Amino acid sequence: MRGRCVWDPRRSGSIARRWRRAGARGRIALDTPTRKPNLSKKTVLGVLAAAIALAYAGSTWWAGNKVKSVYDTAFAELPQQTALVRVTERSYERGFLGAVSTVTLELGCPADAAVAGAPPADTEEEDGEDAAPTPSKPLRLSFRDTIRHGPLAGGSLAAATIDSELLLDIKGQAEARKVFGDARPFGAHTRVGFDGGYASDITLAPGQFADEGKTRVSWQGAQLRVRVDGARTAAHYELALPGFEAADLRNGVSLKMGKLDGRADLDIRHGWMLATGKSAGRLDALEFTVAGKKADADAAPAKPFPAIVLQGLDAASDATIENGLYTGTATFKGTGSVGATRIDGFEMASSTRRIDVAGYRKLAEAWTRSAAANGCVRGKASQAALRALADQLAPDLKAMAKPGPEVGLDRLLVEIDGQRAEFSYSVAMAGVTDEDLQLPGNALLLKRGVLKANGRLPVKWIEKIAESAGGSQAPSPEVAALMIEQFEQQGYLKRAGDDVTSQVEFSGGQLKLIGKPVELPAK
Repeated sequence: MRGRCVWDPRRSGSIARRWRRAGARGRIALDTPTRKPNLSKKTVLGVLAAAIALAYAGSTWWAGNKVKSVYDTAFAELPQQTALVRVTERSYERGFLGAVSTVTLELGCPADAAVAGAPPADTEEEDGEDAAPTPSKPLRLSFRDTIRHGPLAGGSLAAATIDSELLLDIKGQAEARKVFGDARPFGAHTRVGFDGGYASDITLAPGQFADEGKTRVSWQGAQLRVRVDGARTAAHYELALPGFEAADLRNGVSLKMGKLDGRADLDIRHGWMLATGKSAGRLDALEFTVAGKKADADAAPAKPFPAIVLQGLDAASDATIENGLYTGTATFKGTGSVGATRIDGFEMASSTRRIDVAGYRKLAEAWTRSAAANGCVRGKASQAALRALADQLAPDLKAMAKPGPEVGLDRLLVEIDGQRAEFSYSVAMAGVTDEDLQLPGNALLLKRGVLKANGRLPVKWIEKIAESAGGSQAPSPEVAALMIEQFEQQGYLKRAGDDVTSQVEFSGGQLKLIGKPVELPAK
């Protein structure tokens, strides 16, 4: 019947069994199911895009702040490094996606050298013969950096990328075309990392210039790659110079360099002046010639000097700092020739030991900031400025003597036709006490200074040197041998087979020549 509810026992039993089974399984069946919210795909993608855009905007803002901070720090530190480079104009126009930095640097002596450390000039003295000449006008260079903020800067993942260029006025552009042609003279591309570190690729275009009848210079370009970490503690550089030539046409002096490559991995936490680590370089060839200058236009051509040619030059250095003391070594070796004489091999090794880092940094910073030290002040004003600087640095210089600093040429070796010449020397301070530091500088050197020098030279080389110097009046081998014997009797040298040797030593105020004391002249 319509509108009536009829109870069916069979159906009720079925429902009861279902409820029992659900209860046994720990579940409760609900007549009405729960509905889940249904977000559209467009909504999800929109929210995600907004989050990404917000994150990117924040990263870009952060990158912009980071880059500007690096610029501000670098230019703030520049006056502390040298008096020869100064910022005269600077602007920084920042946008959201990038910025443009423009800076004008002044290179050379300041217009007012007295500001950089020279004492005021004495008007009466400056009017005399010793008046200091007017310093040359400083060179001004302007650079523009086009900065793109990260995190996707110029298509690369970085905090920023920077493209640098040299700005030239109309006159400068005309002069640049004379040297570089249509090529861009200078360019640099820098990638700034998220940690504040950077990697720069710097290029100098090939060029040449000549001063009519005076000088001629040409080069085949140059490339420099520099990497510095964010903490400013580690640096790496690679240098490539394909070739370089220079000539002084007035006296016939010329210099030619082949391909030069260099690299270094440095620890710069103590500053660039005290950088430690390893460096190496190679120069394919170096040629130095002197054609000679005629006495006058009607005179016969002057006899040229023997050309000096060096080949396969390898250089390496290593420096460390331990317990506040700096130690550095350097080597330089290769082959070559002097005129028709072939040099089978030469090697030079030098070292610096036990240099007090704190004292050296203080001295170096004062020296680089001094206009007088950089040659910006001349005449009597320069002498006065240097004396004042020396007096200022004297206590720190003497204090550096206490650790026993030592510098020297550990080995200079030249081999020709199977014969070797050797030379070495070292200069040091030893055993300096606090009491010694109260002595005047000269007295301290005499008391604690140590000098050692050793030399070995083949006899045949002495004969050749005498022949070259004497010309037609050159002594015979017999006369040369007699001269060597006389010097040996006087204690200046010692014959050792086919060589002559000599040794000089100064320590404790006593001079010795080949182990024998030499009386010093009375004061």
